[in-house]
Amino acid sequence: MDLAIIRRWATPVTIGGFILMAVTGIMMFFHIDIGITKVVHEWASWIMVTGVIMHLIGNWKLFSRYFSQKSAWAVIGAFVVVLVAAMLITPAGGEGGGPKQVIGTVLNAPLDKVAGLTGKSLEDLQAQLSAKGWKLDPTATTLDAIAKANQTSPMAVLNTALAK
Repeated sequence: MDLAIIRRWATPVTIGGFILMAVTGIMMFFHIDIGITKVVHEWASWIMVTGVIMHLIGNWKLFSRYFSQKSAWAVIGAFVVVLVAAMLITPAGGEGGGPKQVIGTVLNAPLDKVAGLTGKSLEDLQAQLSAKGWKLDPTATTLDAIAKANQTSPMAVLNTALAK
């Protein structure tokens, strides 16, 4: 590919990718879940990578000079350390941690435990779930199993179970 073409496109692609990654990343940080933000963020990373690679190819001479500077190696090294740490450190509370872990625990808890958690009897919880139209067979002993047996969202079953 022609170096002039790469140089012409490298900066606009990198800037566009950066804008997309920065805005969607900040939205995700603040849990602003609008539309397909997460999906766009994940796929936009490929645009960013493409732009950076184009930038490296188009400006290799200038870029390679950074490898002779100790400060540049220190900054690059710090990011590599953060990357490795991010892959090795497990969130508090195990895999997933936080609300996802709590929801997973409740979805997979025996129905009598979920009933106790909601302040209902097992029979009242089963009646509430049945009233929503979900079939409760004897093998469906958790909210997640009920959702699977009825081909519905586990969160819909959980919301029904938690409702007054």
